[in-house]
Amino acid sequence: MIKVFSKIPRTIKIVGIVSFLINTSTLMIFSLFGLYLHEQLHIDFSKIGLLDGAVEAFSFVMKIFSGIMSDFLMNRKLILLIGSIFLFMAKPMEAIATTYWPLFQAKILERIGNGLQSTPRDAIVGDWAPKEYKATCFGMRQSLAAFGAVIGSILATILFKQSGENFQFVFWMASIPSFFAVWLIAIFVKDKKPSTTKGTVVVKRFKYRKITINDIKNLGMEYWILIGVACTYMISKVSESIVILYVVEALGLPKHIAPICMIIYQIGNSFISLPAGIISDKIKSRENIFILGIIVFLLSDILFIFGTNIIVMGLALLCLGMYIGITQSIFPAKIIDIVPTDLKGTGIGIFNLVCALSLLAGGSMAGYIADTYSPRHSFIASSAFATFSLVILFISKKLTKKINKA
Repeated sequence: MIKVFSKIPRTIKIVGIVSFLINTSTLMIFSLFGLYLHEQLHIDFSKIGLLDGAVEAFSFVMKIFSGIMSDFLMNRKLILLIGSIFLFMAKPMEAIATTYWPLFQAKILERIGNGLQSTPRDAIVGDWAPKEYKATCFGMRQSLAAFGAVIGSILATILFKQSGENFQFVFWMASIPSFFAVWLIAIFVKDKKPSTTKGTVVVKRFKYRKITINDIKNLGMEYWILIGVACTYMISKVSESIVILYVVEALGLPKHIAPICMIIYQIGNSFISLPAGIISDKIKSRENIFILGIIVFLLSDILFIFGTNIIVMGLALLCLGMYIGITQSIFPAKIIDIVPTDLKGTGIGIFNLVCALSLLAGGSMAGYIADTYSPRHSFIASSAFATFSLVILFISKKLTKKINKA
């Protein structure tokens, strides 16, 4: 493991630390956010699901914009820095907002920042990652991000309890790690000198890359098949806010336990991300890792559906986190494998846009089912969509083999 870590470029390690800080900051708020909306502002499940889906969709729309802009400007660091500044600005806004709409607006700003910074961040990792260690580099970044989420959730638990369940105090404290993330990007993150594929026009006078309709074609058929797979599997995901509320209410747990649910979830994510990346690089088969991820996700749904005690629910949260860790480190690596060098930002951005629309549909559906029937029925629907995505993945695997042989 140490030998592999030494092969990872310095810039990617810095980006990993930035991800750790951003997620620490974000999860200090997010692990309490659903509880804050439901318990203190009395917002129902359907509106929470719609809010989660809407702000995530907005974030993912910004991700395609930031991806295209980072390719166009040939400057990924600038977009990454702007997005991180927006994330920092959103934290005080969330702390001072005490009603639904100001919180919604603060969340939108946060998601704009998240959308702006995440695509160029992944593109920077793709630019600097050695060919034989692509998934490993993405896995390391994802692992550090997930570990940051664990630390953020732990801090939220401690600060929430020590402050007498003061939501605003925890939200204010979340600004601190976000500030240090901005500082690290400004001082230490470096762009790699861009390269272009044949037929690309670069306007040297102003240092930007000309965007054409051929960019869509140049992404390739294998890329668009991958996008179809991503669409089906993201629809099946129940939002984390509903998951945490379900566990807390189903087991009758006290409110300050809510962040611990997120800790268990993120431990699974952090534990599996780097090993999944290393294994993917060694066996040279990203698709088999995708299949494993969806099977783990199905297992988490089954445990949520039938779980009646804290041990089973804990295992369900752990499996859900492992599923995220497996898929989120492999999807970007697969995109970097198959798209042209100067279209990495665009490729990742489109992928994120498709995920956005799928999350919006999935989040709204899960919230509606939870209100109309019960939260448990949301996991039943989720398992049905996950099974369908597994079938789609097997079909796409065969189609990809035919394309590569042709």
